[in-house]
Amino acid sequence: MIRIIDNTLTGFDGRLPSKNDLHLFCKSLVNIGVDMVELSKAAYKKMEGLPGEGNYVLRIDFADEIIKYPGFSRYTCHQEGSQEKIIREIQMNDAREIIKLRELGSCKELRITGLDDLICGAYDKTMKEIKRVLPNSKINFCPENTYHCASALAVQWLLNYGNDVTTSFAGWKNNGATEEVIMALRLAVRHKPNRDLTILPAMTKLFEKITNTGIANKKPVIGKNIFKVEAGIHADGLKKNPATYEAYEPGCVGGRTEIVIGKHSGIKAVKLKMEELNFAVPEERIAEKILNLVREVCTENGTSLRDDEFKELAVEVIAHERE
Repeated sequence: MIRIIDNTLTGFDGRLPSKNDLHLFCKSLVNIGVDMVELSKAAYKKMEGLPGEGNYVLRIDFADEIIKYPGFSRYTCHQEGSQEKIIREIQMNDAREIIKLRELGSCKELRITGLDDLICGAYDKTMKEIKRVLPNSKINFCPENTYHCASALAVQWLLNYGNDVTTSFAGWKNNGATEEVIMALRLAVRHKPNRDLTILPAMTKLFEKITNTGIANKKPVIGKNIFKVEAGIHADGLKKNPATYEAYEPGCVGGRTEIVIGKHSGIKAVKLKMEELNFAVPEERIAEKILNLVREVCTENGTSLRDDEFKELAVEVIAHERE
């Protein structure tokens, strides 16, 4: 059974938001399909209690702190502990360090953090070796993202070798991105297909507010421009068959396909946009004049056009033709 732990809330200590924002973010993580939400002690204290829904993990410094913080499903700690609920965390920066895992065969649950160099080598061989060396341990894999492949490594682990990973929303803690792993699993093995991912845009805004950072426009799954299309051939293909370019329905993550008019657009894109804006689709000659003006303006300004800008430009060309 797949288990995803999200540790985003162990990385907010320097900028802890309000109690309400922390509770809302936790609930949002549970709603999109996270199985366990990991908290720092500072975040837990600020929350003044856990939300009613979901399972929670607390990051502690010493194993004997469990007594001070009851009520959690698991506890993560770098120190070895004999308690049932401890997930011992170790850092591995090189696949060649796997030989050291033999000393940890008695650990019931173990989180391996790091190994971001796996994508540069035989990751399948390394993952098999981890399983072989620790046959009796529940292994939680938390790949880091130095080579921008942590989400792929986390998914690879879940699909072929283990059941547990740790990720963070938008890859905040230099881990695989929670939303990317969840979407990849939904597409690959129909994992939790009924979870509501339409809350992702609102969740992204909350994350940006908490962290005082902006999500890249082209960030997979949650970037605000990932469904915007400018190239003419691309736009025409989407109109005929969205599956040609879109791996999943934009609406399932709260997005929508949007044709953007710019210097790379073609006549078909211009006609589609005019149809979208409830214009009468012009004849080829006029559409070509509109396109030429679009390219001229966009090249000069170095940006694509907003809908209102395109509408104004199209009206200008059509009016000129009528005169």
